[in-house]
Amino acid sequence: MLGVIKMDKKKVLKPIDEMLSESWQVDIQELFAAFANAPDEIKKNLYDALYIYILKKKQADISNRPGSVVCP
Repeated sequence: MLGVIKMDKKKVLKPIDEMLSESWQVDIQELFAAFANAPDEIKKNLYDALYIYILKKKQADISNRPGSVVCP
C-alpha cells in the first residue's frame, strides 16, 4: 500500500503504557506546560488529554487511600 508506515508497537506503546501506569512519576506541571506551549492543535489536544488522565489518576489514588475523606 502506498503511504502506509509500519510502526513497531513495542517502541510506541510501551513508553505510553509505562507513563500511564506510573502516574506519580509524571511531572504534571511539565505536561501542562507542554500543553500550553504546543504550537500544533493536534499536539495540544494530546497533551491536554494526557494531563487530564494523569490528574484524574492521581486524584483517584489519593481518594482511595485509607482514611481519605472526600467532601462533596
